Amino acid sequence: MSKGHDPALHAPTRPVRDRVTLLAYAQLGLLGWFVYGFGASLTLLRDDEGLTRTAASILSIALAGGGVLGSLTAAPFVRRWSRGLMLRVGSLLVAVGSLVYISDGPLWLVTAGPFLGSLGASYCAVGVSAYLEARQGAAADAALAEANLTGSVAALIGTLAIGIGATTVLGWRTGLVLLAVIAIVLEVIRGRTLTPFDVGTAMESRRDAPRVPGLVWWAVITLVLLTSVEITLLQWGPDLLRERGGFEAGAASATIAAIVIGMIIGRLVGSRLVERVSSELVFGGSILFAAAAFAYTWLVTGAVPLIIGLVLIGIGIGMHFPLGIGRAMRASLGQPDRAAGWTSAGIGIMSGVAPFALAALADSWGVHRAFVVMLAFFGASFLLLLWKPVPEDVSA
Repeated sequence: MSKGHDPALHAPTRPVRDRVTLLAYAQLGLLGWFVYGFGASLTLLRDDEGLTRTAASILSIALAGGGVLGSLTAAPFVRRWSRGLMLRVGSLLVAVGSLVYISDGPLWLVTAGPFLGSLGASYCAVGVSAYLEARQGAAADAALAEANLTGSVAALIGTLAIGIGATTVLGWRTGLVLLAVIAIVLEVIRGRTLTPFDVGTAMESRRDAPRVPGLVWWAVITLVLLTSVEITLLQWGPDLLRERGGFEAGAASATIAAIVIGMIIGRLVGSRLVERVSSELVFGGSILFAAAAFAYTWLVTGAVPLIIGLVLIGIGIGMHFPLGIGRAMRASLGQPDRAAGWTSAGIGIMSGVAPFALAALADSWGVHRAFVVMLAFFGASFLLLLWKPVPEDVSA
Protein backbone atom coordinates (compact mmCIF):
# COMPACT_ATOMS: atom_id res chain seq x y z
CA MET A 1 0.00 0.00 0.00
CA SER A 2 1.45 3.37 -0.90
CA LYS A 3 1.96 6.03 1.65
CA GLY A 4 -0.68 8.30 0.15
CA HIS A 5 -3.36 5.64 0.68
CA ASP A 6 -2.39 4.51 4.16
CA PRO A 7 -5.62 4.53 6.17
CA ALA A 8 -5.83 6.15 9.58
CA LEU A 9 -7.64 3.03 10.81
CA HIS A 10 -6.75 -0.60 10.22
CA ALA A 11 -8.14 -3.98 11.13
CA PRO A 12 -7.84 -4.68 14.88
CA THR A 13 -4.50 -6.23 15.79
CA ARG A 14 -3.74 -7.67 19.21
CA PRO A 15 -0.33 -8.93 20.34
CA VAL A 16 0.14 -12.64 20.92
CA ARG A 17 0.85 -12.77 24.65
CA ASP A 18 2.39 -16.21 24.90
CA ARG A 19 5.01 -17.31 27.44
CA VAL A 20 7.97 -16.14 25.34
CA THR A 21 6.42 -12.71 24.75
CA LEU A 22 5.64 -12.24 28.45
CA LEU A 23 9.24 -13.13 29.28
CA ALA A 24 10.36 -10.49 26.80
CA TYR A 25 8.07 -7.93 28.46
CA ALA A 26 9.51 -8.79 31.87
CA GLN A 27 13.06 -8.53 30.58
CA LEU A 28 12.48 -4.97 29.37
CA GLY A 29 11.48 -4.24 32.95
CA LEU A 30 15.10 -4.92 33.93
CA LEU A 31 16.14 -1.92 31.84
CA GLY A 32 13.65 0.43 33.51
CA TRP A 33 14.49 -0.78 37.02
CA PHE A 34 18.25 -0.54 36.52
CA VAL A 35 18.43 2.86 34.81
CA TYR A 36 15.92 4.61 37.06
CA GLY A 37 17.28 2.82 40.11
CA PHE A 38 20.73 4.11 39.29
CA GLY A 39 19.41 7.66 39.00
CA ALA A 40 17.55 7.40 42.30
CA SER A 41 20.53 5.92 44.15
CA LEU A 42 23.44 7.99 42.86
CA THR A 43 23.05 10.76 45.45
CA LEU A 44 22.65 8.14 48.20
CA LEU A 45 25.81 6.35 47.10
CA ARG A 46 27.66 9.67 46.95
CA ASP A 47 26.66 10.42 50.53
CA ASP A 48 27.63 6.92 51.74
CA GLU A 49 31.03 6.98 50.07
CA GLY A 50 31.80 10.68 50.58
CA LEU A 51 32.27 11.19 46.83
CA THR A 52 32.49 14.57 45.19
CA ARG A 53 30.04 15.40 42.39
CA THR A 54 32.92 15.10 39.95
CA ALA A 55 33.79 11.62 41.18
CA ALA A 56 30.14 10.57 41.13
CA SER A 57 29.82 11.83 37.55
CA ILE A 58 32.29 9.11 36.52
CA LEU A 59 29.57 6.61 37.35
CA SER A 60 27.14 8.40 35.02
CA ILE A 61 29.75 8.34 32.26
CA ALA A 62 30.19 4.60 32.84
CA LEU A 63 26.42 4.12 32.57
CA ALA A 64 26.30 5.97 29.25
CA GLY A 65 29.40 4.18 27.95
CA GLY A 66 28.01 0.74 28.72
CA GLY A 67 24.72 1.62 27.04
CA VAL A 68 26.37 2.85 23.86
CA LEU A 69 28.72 -0.15 23.70
CA GLY A 70 25.84 -2.57 24.18
CA SER A 71 23.78 -0.87 21.49
CA LEU A 72 26.63 -0.94 18.96
CA THR A 73 27.63 -4.56 19.63
CA ALA A 74 24.11 -6.04 19.82
CA ALA A 75 23.72 -6.77 16.11
CA PRO A 76 27.23 -8.28 15.75
CA PHE A 77 26.45 -10.43 18.81
CA VAL A 78 23.26 -11.69 17.17
CA ARG A 79 25.13 -12.37 13.92
CA ARG A 80 27.93 -14.28 15.67
CA TRP A 81 25.84 -16.18 18.20
CA SER A 82 22.08 -15.58 18.58
CA ARG A 83 19.53 -13.13 19.93
CA GLY A 84 18.43 -15.64 22.55
CA LEU A 85 21.95 -15.88 23.96
CA MET A 86 22.28 -12.09 23.90
CA LEU A 87 19.13 -11.75 25.97
CA ARG A 88 20.44 -14.27 28.52
CA VAL A 89 23.79 -12.45 28.74
CA GLY A 90 21.87 -9.18 29.12
CA SER A 91 19.99 -10.43 32.17
CA LEU A 92 23.13 -11.78 33.81
CA LEU A 93 25.03 -8.53 33.16
CA VAL A 94 22.23 -6.54 34.79
CA ALA A 95 22.43 -8.82 37.83
CA VAL A 96 26.23 -8.61 38.06
CA GLY A 97 26.29 -4.88 37.40
CA SER A 98 23.72 -4.22 40.13
CA LEU A 99 25.69 -6.21 42.71
CA VAL A 100 29.04 -4.66 41.76
CA TYR A 101 27.52 -1.16 41.95
CA ILE A 102 26.39 -1.72 45.55
CA SER A 103 29.51 -3.65 46.56
CA ASP A 104 30.95 -0.84 48.70
CA GLY A 105 34.30 -1.48 47.01
CA PRO A 106 36.83 1.00 45.63
CA LEU A 107 35.59 3.53 43.08
CA TRP A 108 37.13 1.69 40.13
CA LEU A 109 35.18 -1.44 41.04
CA VAL A 110 31.92 0.37 41.78
CA THR A 111 32.23 2.18 38.43
CA ALA A 112 32.23 -1.19 36.66
CA GLY A 113 28.72 -1.75 38.05
CA PRO A 114 26.80 0.84 35.99
CA PHE A 115 28.96 0.02 32.95
CA LEU A 116 28.17 -3.72 33.06
CA GLY A 117 24.56 -3.18 34.06
CA SER A 118 23.95 -0.66 31.29
CA LEU A 119 25.67 -2.96 28.78
CA GLY A 120 23.30 -5.75 29.77
CA ALA A 121 20.27 -3.44 29.83
CA SER A 122 21.07 -2.37 26.26
CA TYR A 123 21.22 -6.00 25.16
CA CYS A 124 17.81 -6.48 26.77
CA ALA A 125 16.33 -3.40 25.11
CA VAL A 126 17.65 -4.15 21.63
CA GLY A 127 16.92 -7.88 21.78
CA VAL A 128 13.41 -7.54 23.19
CA SER A 129 12.48 -4.77 20.73
CA ALA A 130 13.79 -6.75 17.75
CA TYR A 131 12.09 -9.95 18.92
CA LEU A 132 8.72 -8.24 19.30
CA GLU A 133 9.02 -6.55 15.90
CA ALA A 134 9.78 -9.89 14.22
CA ARG A 135 7.37 -12.02 16.24
CA GLN A 136 4.27 -9.83 16.41
CA GLY A 137 3.97 -8.64 12.82
CA ALA A 138 1.15 -6.10 12.44
CA ALA A 139 0.71 -6.04 16.23
CA ALA A 140 4.35 -5.11 16.86
CA ASP A 141 3.64 -1.49 17.79
CA ALA A 142 1.06 -2.53 20.37
CA ALA A 143 3.44 -5.16 21.75
CA LEU A 144 6.29 -2.64 21.96
CA ALA A 145 4.00 -0.25 23.84
CA GLU A 146 3.02 -3.00 26.28
CA ALA A 147 6.65 -3.99 26.80
CA ASN A 148 7.64 -0.40 27.49
CA LEU A 149 4.67 -0.05 29.82
CA THR A 150 6.21 -2.93 31.78
CA GLY A 151 9.52 -1.04 31.73
CA SER A 152 7.88 2.11 33.12
CA VAL A 153 6.11 0.21 35.89
CA ALA A 154 9.39 -1.51 36.78
CA ALA A 155 11.15 1.88 36.80
CA LEU A 156 8.60 3.22 39.26
CA ILE A 157 8.82 0.12 41.47
CA GLY A 158 12.62 0.24 41.43
CA THR A 159 12.66 3.91 42.37
CA LEU A 160 10.20 3.31 45.20
CA ALA A 161 12.14 0.26 46.43
CA ILE A 162 15.31 2.32 46.72
CA GLY A 163 13.48 5.24 48.35
CA ILE A 164 11.67 3.03 50.87
CA GLY A 165 14.84 1.10 51.60
CA ALA A 166 16.71 4.33 52.23
CA THR A 167 14.22 5.32 54.94
CA THR A 168 14.16 1.92 56.67
CA VAL A 169 16.61 -0.51 58.19
CA LEU A 170 16.77 -2.40 54.87
CA GLY A 171 18.91 0.30 53.24
CA TRP A 172 18.70 1.62 49.68
CA ARG A 173 20.89 -1.19 48.31
CA THR A 174 18.04 -3.64 48.86
CA GLY A 175 16.27 -2.29 45.78
CA LEU A 176 19.18 -3.31 43.54
CA VAL A 177 19.69 -6.66 45.26
CA LEU A 178 16.06 -7.39 44.47
CA LEU A 179 16.68 -6.46 40.83
CA ALA A 180 19.60 -8.91 40.63
CA VAL A 181 17.43 -11.68 42.06
CA ILE A 182 14.64 -10.98 39.56
CA ALA A 183 17.09 -11.00 36.65
CA ILE A 184 18.40 -14.43 37.65
CA VAL A 185 14.88 -15.79 38.27
CA LEU A 186 13.89 -14.70 34.75
CA GLU A 187 16.71 -16.78 33.30
CA VAL A 188 15.70 -19.78 35.38
CA ILE A 189 12.16 -19.45 34.04
CA ARG A 190 13.46 -19.06 30.48
CA GLY A 191 15.24 -22.39 30.79
CA ARG A 192 17.73 -23.85 28.35
CA THR A 193 15.79 -23.26 25.13
CA LEU A 194 16.74 -19.92 23.59
CA THR A 195 15.77 -20.49 19.95
CA PRO A 196 12.21 -19.03 20.19
CA PHE A 197 13.81 -15.61 20.62
CA ASP A 198 15.75 -15.91 17.35
CA VAL A 199 12.75 -15.36 15.10
CA GLY A 200 13.48 -12.92 12.27
CA THR A 201 17.29 -13.09 12.47
CA ALA A 202 17.88 -14.79 9.12
CA MET A 203 18.75 -11.59 7.25
CA GLU A 204 21.04 -10.24 9.98
CA SER A 205 22.82 -13.58 10.38
CA ARG A 206 24.06 -13.39 6.79
CA ARG A 207 27.58 -12.07 6.41
CA ASP A 208 26.52 -10.39 3.18
CA ALA A 209 23.51 -8.67 4.75
CA PRO A 210 22.74 -5.41 2.91
CA ARG A 211 23.10 -2.01 4.51
CA VAL A 212 19.99 -0.77 6.25
CA PRO A 213 17.87 1.62 4.14
CA GLY A 214 18.40 5.36 4.55
CA LEU A 215 14.87 5.72 5.95
CA VAL A 216 16.13 4.01 9.11
CA TRP A 217 18.46 6.92 9.86
CA TRP A 218 15.67 9.49 9.52
CA ALA A 219 13.55 7.43 11.91
CA VAL A 220 16.48 7.25 14.35
CA ILE A 221 17.06 11.02 14.26
CA THR A 222 13.35 11.68 14.84
CA LEU A 223 13.33 9.51 17.97
CA VAL A 224 16.66 10.81 19.28
CA LEU A 225 15.30 14.37 19.20
CA LEU A 226 12.26 13.31 21.21
CA THR A 227 14.10 11.24 23.80
CA SER A 228 16.50 14.16 24.32
CA VAL A 229 13.57 16.08 25.82
CA GLU A 230 12.70 13.19 28.12
CA ILE A 231 16.27 12.69 29.30
CA THR A 232 16.89 16.39 29.84
CA LEU A 233 13.63 16.88 31.71
CA LEU A 234 14.32 13.94 34.01
CA GLN A 235 17.78 15.33 34.84
CA TRP A 236 17.10 19.07 35.09
CA GLY A 237 13.36 19.08 35.78
CA PRO A 238 13.92 19.30 39.56
CA ASP A 239 15.68 22.64 39.04
CA LEU A 240 12.67 23.91 37.11
CA LEU A 241 10.37 22.80 39.93
CA ARG A 242 12.49 24.57 42.52
CA GLU A 243 12.58 27.79 40.49
CA ARG A 244 8.93 27.87 39.35
CA GLY A 245 7.14 25.88 42.03
CA GLY A 246 9.03 26.67 45.23
CA PHE A 247 9.90 23.02 45.87
CA GLU A 248 12.64 21.99 48.27
CA ALA A 249 15.46 19.99 46.68
CA GLY A 250 14.30 16.57 47.91
CA ALA A 251 10.66 17.20 47.06
CA ALA A 252 11.60 18.42 43.58
CA SER A 253 13.56 15.24 42.84
CA ALA A 254 10.74 13.02 44.09
CA THR A 255 8.08 14.92 42.13
CA ILE A 256 9.79 14.06 38.83
CA ALA A 257 8.15 10.64 39.32
CA ALA A 258 5.02 12.38 38.01
CA ILE A 259 6.54 12.07 34.52
CA VAL A 260 6.88 8.30 34.93
CA ILE A 261 3.28 8.04 36.13
CA GLY A 262 2.19 9.96 33.04
CA MET A 263 4.27 7.65 30.82
CA ILE A 264 2.53 4.61 32.33
CA ILE A 265 -0.85 6.15 31.51
CA GLY A 266 0.29 7.12 28.01
CA ARG A 267 1.59 3.64 27.22
CA LEU A 268 -1.47 1.95 28.67
CA VAL A 269 -3.81 4.04 26.49
CA GLY A 270 -1.45 4.14 23.50
CA SER A 271 -1.03 0.37 23.35
CA ARG A 272 -4.80 0.08 22.86
CA LEU A 273 -4.94 2.90 20.30
CA VAL A 274 -2.37 1.41 17.94
CA GLU A 275 -4.33 -1.82 17.82
CA ARG A 276 -6.80 0.05 15.58
CA VAL A 277 -5.24 3.38 14.59
CA SER A 278 -2.24 3.93 12.31
CA SER A 279 0.92 4.04 14.42
CA GLU A 280 2.17 7.01 12.37
CA LEU A 281 -0.96 8.95 13.29
CA VAL A 282 -0.64 8.04 16.97
CA PHE A 283 3.06 8.95 16.90
CA GLY A 284 2.37 12.37 15.37
CA GLY A 285 -0.46 13.00 17.81
CA SER A 286 1.75 12.09 20.76
CA ILE A 287 4.40 14.58 19.62
CA LEU A 288 1.86 17.40 19.39
CA PHE A 289 0.30 16.45 22.74
CA ALA A 290 3.70 16.35 24.46
CA ALA A 291 4.70 19.70 22.92
CA ALA A 292 1.47 21.33 24.10
CA ALA A 293 1.90 19.83 27.59
CA PHE A 294 5.49 21.04 27.70
CA ALA A 295 4.45 24.57 26.68
CA TYR A 296 1.80 24.58 29.42
CA THR A 297 4.32 23.41 32.01
CA TRP A 298 6.84 26.00 30.89
CA LEU A 299 4.28 28.81 31.27
CA VAL A 300 2.69 27.96 34.63
CA THR A 301 3.95 28.49 38.18
CA GLY A 302 3.00 26.84 41.45
CA ALA A 303 3.28 23.29 42.70
CA VAL A 304 -0.05 21.82 41.58
CA PRO A 305 -0.07 23.24 38.01
CA LEU A 306 3.51 22.04 37.54
CA ILE A 307 2.74 18.53 38.76
CA ILE A 308 -0.25 18.38 36.41
CA GLY A 309 2.03 19.55 33.60
CA LEU A 310 4.60 16.83 34.31
CA VAL A 311 1.93 14.12 34.24
CA LEU A 312 0.62 15.48 30.93
CA ILE A 313 4.14 15.55 29.48
CA GLY A 314 4.61 11.95 30.58
CA ILE A 315 1.37 10.92 28.87
CA GLY A 316 2.60 12.55 25.66
CA ILE A 317 6.14 11.18 25.64
CA GLY A 318 5.13 7.71 26.81
CA MET A 319 4.59 6.43 23.26
CA HIS A 320 7.63 8.12 21.73
CA PHE A 321 10.16 5.37 22.39
CA PRO A 322 8.03 2.30 21.58
CA LEU A 323 6.62 3.81 18.37
CA GLY A 324 9.88 5.51 17.45
CA ILE A 325 12.02 2.40 17.71
CA GLY A 326 9.23 0.45 16.01
CA ARG A 327 9.44 2.84 13.03
CA ALA A 328 13.20 2.37 12.77
CA MET A 329 12.92 -1.43 12.87
CA ARG A 330 10.03 -1.42 10.41
CA ALA A 331 12.11 0.63 7.98
CA SER A 332 15.06 -1.80 8.28
CA LEU A 333 13.46 -4.40 5.98
CA GLY A 334 14.33 -7.47 8.03
CA GLN A 335 17.23 -6.20 10.16
CA PRO A 336 15.53 -5.14 13.41
CA ASP A 337 18.49 -5.79 15.71
CA ARG A 338 20.70 -3.44 13.69
CA ALA A 339 18.03 -0.74 13.59
CA ALA A 340 17.27 -1.08 17.31
CA GLY A 341 20.99 -1.05 18.13
CA TRP A 342 21.70 2.14 16.19
CA THR A 343 18.62 3.78 17.72
CA SER A 344 19.69 2.89 21.26
CA ALA A 345 23.25 4.08 20.55
CA GLY A 346 21.96 7.44 19.32
CA ILE A 347 19.83 7.84 22.42
CA GLY A 348 22.77 6.88 24.63
CA ILE A 349 25.04 9.48 23.04
CA MET A 350 22.37 12.16 23.20
CA SER A 351 21.74 11.34 26.87
CA GLY A 352 25.12 12.92 27.56
CA VAL A 353 24.96 15.72 25.00
CA ALA A 354 21.45 17.13 25.53
CA PRO A 355 21.54 17.60 29.33
CA PHE A 356 25.03 19.12 29.06
CA ALA A 357 23.86 21.56 26.38
CA LEU A 358 20.85 22.62 28.44
CA ALA A 359 23.03 23.05 31.52
CA ALA A 360 25.32 25.37 29.56
CA LEU A 361 22.33 27.41 28.39
CA ALA A 362 20.87 27.45 31.91
CA ASP A 363 24.10 28.91 33.29
CA SER A 364 23.71 31.83 30.85
CA TRP A 365 19.92 32.24 30.59
CA GLY A 366 18.53 30.55 33.70
CA VAL A 367 16.97 27.09 33.71
CA HIS A 368 13.45 28.29 32.86
CA ARG A 369 14.46 30.22 29.75
CA ALA A 370 16.82 27.44 28.68
CA PHE A 371 14.05 24.85 28.70
CA VAL A 372 12.14 26.67 25.94
CA VAL A 373 14.72 25.27 23.51
CA MET A 374 13.08 21.86 24.00
CA LEU A 375 10.10 23.09 21.96
CA ALA A 376 12.43 23.27 18.96
CA PHE A 377 13.19 19.56 19.45
CA PHE A 378 9.49 18.74 19.33
CA GLY A 379 9.05 20.90 16.24
CA ALA A 380 12.00 19.36 14.40
CA SER A 381 10.86 15.80 15.15
CA PHE A 382 7.33 16.52 13.93
CA LEU A 383 8.61 18.02 10.70
CA LEU A 384 10.82 14.95 10.16
CA LEU A 385 7.80 12.73 10.74
CA LEU A 386 5.90 14.56 8.00
CA TRP A 387 8.88 14.65 5.64
CA LYS A 388 10.09 11.07 6.11
CA PRO A 389 7.09 8.92 7.11
CA VAL A 390 7.45 5.18 7.68
CA PRO A 391 4.32 3.47 6.33
CA GLU A 392 2.94 0.49 8.22
CA ASP A 393 3.60 -1.57 5.09
CA VAL A 394 6.98 -0.02 4.41
CA SER A 395 7.98 -2.64 1.85
CA ALA A 396 5.17 -1.73 -0.51
